[in-house]
Amino acid sequence: MENHSTWTLVILVALAIFYLVFSQLYRKNRQNRWMAELQSLEFEQFDKDIRSPMVRLFFPLYQIEFLKLNRYLLSDDSEKIQKQFQIVSKLARKKEQRQELCTIAFEHYVYEENKEECDRYLKEIDSFENSSLQAHAHQLYDILIEHKTDSLPAMEQSFQKASPGEKTILAYLLAKQYRFLDQEKKAQYYESYLKKETSA
Repeated sequence: MENHSTWTLVILVALAIFYLVFSQLYRKNRQNRWMAELQSLEFEQFDKDIRSPMVRLFFPLYQIEFLKLNRYLLSDDSEKIQKQFQIVSKLARKKEQRQELCTIAFEHYVYEENKEECDRYLKEIDSFENSSLQAHAHQLYDILIEHKTDSLPAMEQSFQKASPGEKTILAYLLAKQYRFLDQEKKAQYYESYLKKETSA
């Protein structure tokens, strides 16, 4: 009887180790596949892969729905973006998840210039203990919602030293501010830069 119990224990331990190794490999493989599909904009394949019954066994629901949100943001599907924000918001219970969601939602809506949604998410961002996030959010809000131009001098200085990715964002924000000031020549300069970079 004792020998039988020992073998049962050995089998259970072996199964547990197998499950642990398999689940880690499966998660890593799936995550790499999803990232590749999103980067190459293969949305139909992504939708098919993420609906696999196995996925719900190995991934938390928040992570699955958050990935779907990123898929809709990349495909610029406004209706599904709105619905997915609501779904993910109900699942985001941890502080890190709330901060992650609010940051993405705010940035999406501020570039859409949707004041009502921005106000809602900015209020929650202000409740986080993250001063750099708050400063960034308020700067975007001031420019794109309030149409303020206080950031112009500092942004123009930053533009010269910025990385290519940062320059694209700064060019957009600088062009917007010069449009608010009716400075056509300056606005066109940054819009031309932006058009050149996004069409490359």
